[in-house]
Amino acid sequence: MNDAAGELEESRLQKAVETIVITPEAAAKLVDGYRATFETKFKREPESLEDKRRVAAKIIGRYSKLSAAAGAVTAAPSVIPGIGTAVAVLGGGATDVAIALKLQVDMCMCLVEVYEAELSSEDKKHLAFTIALAGSAESMAAKGGKAAVQKIAEKLVYQYLRGPALVTIKQLFKRVSITFTQKAMAKAIPAGVGVAFSSSTNYVLTTVVGRVAVAVLAKDVK
Repeated sequence: MNDAAGELEESRLQKAVETIVITPEAAAKLVDGYRATFETKFKREPESLEDKRRVAAKIIGRYSKLSAAAGAVTAAPSVIPGIGTAVAVLGGGATDVAIALKLQVDMCMCLVEVYEAELSSEDKKHLAFTIALAGSAESMAAKGGKAAVQKIAEKLVYQYLRGPALVTIKQLFKRVSITFTQKAMAKAIPAGVGVAFSSSTNYVLTTVVGRVAVAVLAKDVK
């Protein structure tokens, strides 16, 4: 693939993901549901850092399971909205990547709402995209155990957050696209499961990205 074709594919991937991710407003409604469940169980609002971690853990668990379901192509359309749109935009080529990224951005959008509810909608969106894309790309590229990978990804997410949001997000889509492609070409995934990896790999990657997001957001990145 030449540079021009690569840039076109990255642009289409970015367009597809930006089209199918949830809005900050939709994320706020989802998080309100988690907060209500917490209040019912514990008879208080989730205001402390530990309380927020409990809510965040529920969100990460949900999206990790959805990501695992996305590994089963036949089941994905029934549980994950937006797949048809991704296919229309990408023509099927990088749809699996778009679905995986969509779920990670959705998750991070909810986690941003848990920790940074006072930000503007635009800032929430930029923050969620940056954390999800950087966390995913760096988690896939890093070597070592899960804890080591998480620390490396967390450190690099901070670096990305210092840059101009729109430029950083565009750069990260390029990095994610390259990383996913390299992993697939290196046969680092079981044969026949596509770039979205196996269910178990999807689950682990999304969980790590969620934990990176919590580590970053809990330290207040504003």
